Amino acid sequence: MNAPIEDCTAVVLAGGASSRMGQNKADVRLAGEPLLDRTIRLMRPVFTHVVVSVREPRSHPACPQIFDMAGGGGPMAGIVTALAQVPTPWIFAVACDMPFVSCELVRCMARQRNGWDALVPVVAGMPQPLAGFYARRALSVMKRQMARGEFSLQQLLHHVNSCLVPEHEVRALDPAMHSLIDLDTPEDVQRAEFILQMKGA
Repeated sequence: MNAPIEDCTAVVLAGGASSRMGQNKADVRLAGEPLLDRTIRLMRPVFTHVVVSVREPRSHPACPQIFDMAGGGGPMAGIVTALAQVPTPWIFAVACDMPFVSCELVRCMARQRNGWDALVPVVAGMPQPLAGFYARRALSVMKRQMARGEFSLQQLLHHVNSCLVPEHEVRALDPAMHSLIDLDTPEDVQRAEFILQMKGA
């Protein structure tokens, strides 16, 4: 059994607006379990430290919370706040609406961090920054980008020493690419329920 990763904190991002979902994504239930709880559960076997990034306090005593210091900055603000506060030199940022993240994929990515400031998977030619590793040493670059009013994580990857994990490496561990599915609408949740039924999970 693999030991939990100790030098990296899993940061579950749960501060989004959720406008297309019609309710807070963190509270949406998949197979009866809130998405936030499911994502935390997936991360616990992989990381020694797991926290939730929120804009406002939530009733979730089982997991420490980090409060976004720059409201309106989107996921970038959550990542910057987390890097400034967690005890580890790395974070793994994952959106709370990604219910199928593969532990094997995360561990494989973790082994490739050496020498990089950010490491994210690629799907259909597009980096997926909300399932990625970020190093504290990149924090100053992130803060300068935010000071310019730039909150794009895609843009950040051009400003720091980034590793883009190619799609074929992702598929080798997750052939159906379910790890990088995110749920934006009620229809997405219905499809996720179907995937769970097919998996027998």
